[in-house]
Amino acid sequence: MKVNEKLSMLLMLEKSKVSKDGKMPITVRLTIDSKRAELSLGMKIAPDKWNQDAGTAIGSTTEARQINTAIHRLRDALIRHYDVLSTQHEYVSAAMVKDAYKGVKPKESKMISETIDFMIEKMEKKVEKGKLAKSTLSKWETTKKKITQFLAFEYKLQDIALDKIVYAFAEDFADFLMLEQGLENNSAMKYLKNIKKVLRTAVDRGWLDKSPIAAYQCPYFNPDRDILDEEEIMVLYNKHMPVARLAEIRDAYLFMCFTGYAYKDTALLSPDHVTKFFDGEDWIMKNREKTWCRENVPLLPIAKEIIDRYKNHPICVANGTLLPIKSNQKFNTYLKEIAEICGINKNLTTHTARHTFATTVTLANGVPLETVSALLGHKSIRTTQIYAKIVAKKISEDMKELKKALQLKMPVSMLEEKAVA
Repeated sequence: MKVNEKLSMLLMLEKSKVSKDGKMPITVRLTIDSKRAELSLGMKIAPDKWNQDAGTAIGSTTEARQINTAIHRLRDALIRHYDVLSTQHEYVSAAMVKDAYKGVKPKESKMISETIDFMIEKMEKKVEKGKLAKSTLSKWETTKKKITQFLAFEYKLQDIALDKIVYAFAEDFADFLMLEQGLENNSAMKYLKNIKKVLRTAVDRGWLDKSPIAAYQCPYFNPDRDILDEEEIMVLYNKHMPVARLAEIRDAYLFMCFTGYAYKDTALLSPDHVTKFFDGEDWIMKNREKTWCRENVPLLPIAKEIIDRYKNHPICVANGTLLPIKSNQKFNTYLKEIAEICGINKNLTTHTARHTFATTVTLANGVPLETVSALLGHKSIRTTQIYAKIVAKKISEDMKELKKALQLKMPVSMLEEKAVA
């Protein structure tokens, strides 16, 4: 039975609770958005006196009239409680209507900052146990900071209750991040995904009936990724650097190009991470700092050469590292100098080295996608498929250039014959 546009009421007999006189209790099932709550009508009836399809008692006996009157009163009461709750809350659940009917005071809603703090506290314990990267924890702390700034800007609030959040919250937060804080779409969407996870956690914990932004889509646009081709890699490898600091950065960058390790992982590599594996070859074996996935990489000749070059470097000896890595900011700044010296017109960053390993060094040389995914320490092969698209695009561009070159080299007579045909 439809009570209103959102709320449905189904009356049924509890056959498992038959009394001595053969009567069964009448149970009322409330449903809103496929979620249910049940309560008792407080009355019983014999099965042969009950119309299940109509959800009413049969006949005009005193008992039947009393039961049907109680059902109508219940229906009217549910409508009143639903209407009142709708003025107080953005989302009303079947459980809330049931509690209101029974006179149960609603629980005080948790705040969004309280929920984020709960998640951060659990992450801190995982970091302490080495089960989670500090960088992940840092991103969640930044997420809380962004939400606090957004609430102050958009709503002039320091915090907001979970049950006060509506769908537009996600849209407004995305606009704030991109328009007010100048973030690009992909960066903004990462924070939106975190907030969706916060609300999903609240639902799972029973602090919220339904996430109001569950349907909000977080589109991700694949950015154009700069990668080095083989010629540029060799230019970088053979170019004499005028000062030692640039030579060290160049070598560290090349090491990343031939191992696929990210900046953070490369900076933390120690001689202990290099080991002889089952095949008798030297491998680097380490968990990724970002995902904590295992990233085991066989050392290619250039990578081994670079490690040998710095095994007695003062910084490496003092810090117990494979390479003398500087801060990420200085690293990227020096890479710009190196690119200019080498005549490479690309924006070299610590990320482009990893992209180069995935494309030019491995996929373009026939290494299977599954193997590349394992080498990069990806949790899912779908992440690695981004690089397969880049390689396909590069092949397409190269083939177009080849077609142009062949057309220029083809004799005029052959071109005329093709045109006639």
